[in-house]
Amino acid sequence: MHYVSSFNYFRSVDRLARAMADKPDVSEAVAGLSRFSLRDVLNNDEIVLLFQHKTTLAVLKHWADSGVTVDAEAIREDLHRRERYFVPQYVMKVNTPRYHAKQECEFLRASFENFETPPEIAALGPEKVSEFQVFCDKEWPRYKDKPIDLFWANVGSQFGVSINPKAVSYASREGPESVTDQSESELMEEIHRDVDRLREYAKSTGLTGHLYAPAKRLYSLTKDPEIDGARRQAFLELLKLKKAIKMLVFNFHRIELEMPEGLLSDEILEALGFLPCKACCGVR
Repeated sequence: MHYVSSFNYFRSVDRLARAMADKPDVSEAVAGLSRFSLRDVLNNDEIVLLFQHKTTLAVLKHWADSGVTVDAEAIREDLHRRERYFVPQYVMKVNTPRYHAKQECEFLRASFENFETPPEIAALGPEKVSEFQVFCDKEWPRYKDKPIDLFWANVGSQFGVSINPKAVSYASREGPESVTDQSESELMEEIHRDVDRLREYAKSTGLTGHLYAPAKRLYSLTKDPEIDGARRQAFLELLKLKKAIKMLVFNFHRIELEMPEGLLSDEILEALGFLPCKACCGVR
């Protein structure tokens, strides 16, 4: 048995749901999540994916309880497991999540350092963003011990823009069993409270019409240099509120199914695409 962080557990189940679960009809998903009253704050794709999270958790629970043999290799193939890879919102590559042999391992807690893709580059389109990321990845080793301004000046001159990407750095002390002390009723109250909060926020900022926009579209609006800074911040807050609700619904289903945050079998962790921690799993 091994441990994983709350964030990595959610992210991996999300990837697995997208890769392996049969996509349900919108009507089936809406009915299956009706108790959360999400219909007027999330779009169809978001509701369908939340329902897929629920069904995927049920599958994982069945695997764990029954001791069924999982074809981890086939599932990993669908997940395109990689050690490190690019995502559009960040400049540098991100790491594949790790599982841990020891709950006290210092690397179990979530930590992350990167730079947000600057809006000046994002506005140039996906192909330019990809070119920008590859160039930064190639040049970074030469500049990592020098003032960061020198690095961005070099990158900016290559792309003909002046940039100063925002640094992103956080470390969470959140443990792997952080939500087990919450009851289903408490989580349900929190979900309804956050749904009301999201609805009111969208109304007060004039963003009600954007509640059904795809997450990628909302994210692009937070980076659009043509939009007023306060407006971009409002779009970002909308995304954060929606994400918080999705996490609460996910945790509700995990607790309802009595699914542990960590302590999953090696086989299931392999299927989810985790790699062993180099510090506590004896891997080099």
